[in-house]
Amino acid sequence: MSDSVTVLAHLQSVRLTAMRVVCPLLLSMLGLAGCWLNSVEDQARKLGGREFTPEAWASASQVERAKMTASFLEQHDTRNFTRKDVEALLGTQTAYYDYDTNLAYVVGPDTVSSMYGKGYLLVFEADKDDGRIDSVFFVPEVE
Repeated sequence: MSDSVTVLAHLQSVRLTAMRVVCPLLLSMLGLAGCWLNSVEDQARKLGGREFTPEAWASASQVERAKMTASFLEQHDTRNFTRKDVEALLGTQTAYYDYDTNLAYVVGPDTVSSMYGKGYLLVFEADKDDGRIDSVFFVPEVE
């Protein structure tokens, strides 16, 4: 009986040691994978660094609006926004993306194109039930 208890104690010790090595390694790998992703904020920074204000946005061209997207995203946590919150800052949408509940704005140069037209779409994807903004992204992705 004591031999089997010793073996079980040894196996448990080996398992804990393996977990202490593997878990931090997996967490590190996941952290690095996050750095490789092209987040919407990273994409917006590639388009420019012009300061966003609702007034500047309202009078800007689609190219100038693209330059304001990084500033907009830095200033506003859209995870707590509804469609009305976005429209209060950006005005009426200038494009359509998949469902009426989503908001989309054409930004950037017309040399970029997708199935939605010329320019990037800045999309605010909203939950169909409560209208809260679930995600913000560009179509196509800004490289």
